[in-house]
Amino acid sequence: MTFDEVLAGVDGKGSGVLPEGWGQGRALFGGLVGAVLYDHLEKSVGAGRMLRSFSLSFVAPAAPGPVTLTSEVFREGKSVMQAMVTARQDGQVVAAMLASLGAARESAVKVAAPVMPAMKAPEDSFSLPNIKGVTPDFLEHFDMRYANGKPPYSGSDEANFTGYMGFREAPAAMSTAALIALVDTWPPSVLSMLRTPAPASSLTWTMELLDDPASRPADTLWRYQVDTDQCSDGYGQSRATIWDADGRAVALSRQTFTVFA
Repeated sequence: MTFDEVLAGVDGKGSGVLPEGWGQGRALFGGLVGAVLYDHLEKSVGAGRMLRSFSLSFVAPAAPGPVTLTSEVFREGKSVMQAMVTARQDGQVVAAMLASLGAARESAVKVAAPVMPAMKAPEDSFSLPNIKGVTPDFLEHFDMRYANGKPPYSGSDEANFTGYMGFREAPAAMSTAALIALVDTWPPSVLSMLRTPAPASSLTWTMELLDDPASRPADTLWRYQVDTDQCSDGYGQSRATIWDADGRAVALSRQTFTVFA
């Protein structure tokens, strides 16, 4: 099932089915969960405003099967809307997204976005292989390449890395939902420091949009840089920046993750 087909699988009332083939361990890939939630929110309440930020809590593992989405607007002003969308399976909340959408306004204040670091060319980067039964199922849908730094379980001395990300089969058009899915393809940054596989997952995820992803081509190979702030007691925090193919910053991402190692 393609990314577009997954989004189309949820109707306008919020009823749908989460697909097989997009798994990550016992749960559905978190980026797809976030994309499905935001796509429903945008279609039901967010028309005309760009997503400025969201905070997503993975309350319980989302599984393939029936899902019910519910959107609610908390407040709508002239420029900004605050809203929430939740996903439920078997009557239980599995994910909740709080989103802030806002129309553009003229402003005298301008601060430059982060500058993209020097990176190896995509063709010179390490392409993460899709190995049935070894790597997560969802990887078959994405093109992920490590430019600087090492992939999971490499025994690296550092948890920071840069890379490229894109769809193997591009959606019909680029969208905010598509970028949400792409950004979460990367594993928790500290997994690069381990030598053997260990369970890990995102606990909370915040992303802030600096520009509209929909203005980029659907087959864009996006640039990604992550820095790890700290990790202890089984919990870590990381922050990342996402650039388009021309080196323009489009989003900032921050995660709290758990690691059982």
